[in-house]
Amino acid sequence: MDEVKIRHCQRCRREIAMERLLVLPQTRMCVECVKAVGGEFDLVMSVENLAKAGSLKRNYGSFEVVKVRRR
Repeated sequence: MDEVKIRHCQRCRREIAMERLLVLPQTRMCVECVKAVGGEFDLVMSVENLAKAGSLKRNYGSFEVVKVRRR
């Protein structure tokens, strides 16, 4: 397992709890700030259309969910 380094919150500059860094190594905010801003990520869903090109029929297959980090 990689060693987790101490990191400070980008919003309030306090030290992020080691337990949070072990669970979410790429996190940039402490728990209090994440709660205040409503989360660190937005989820974006895109639907795959399986219809032939130029067809007006909507034939949806699967969907994909992508996490986008908030600014």
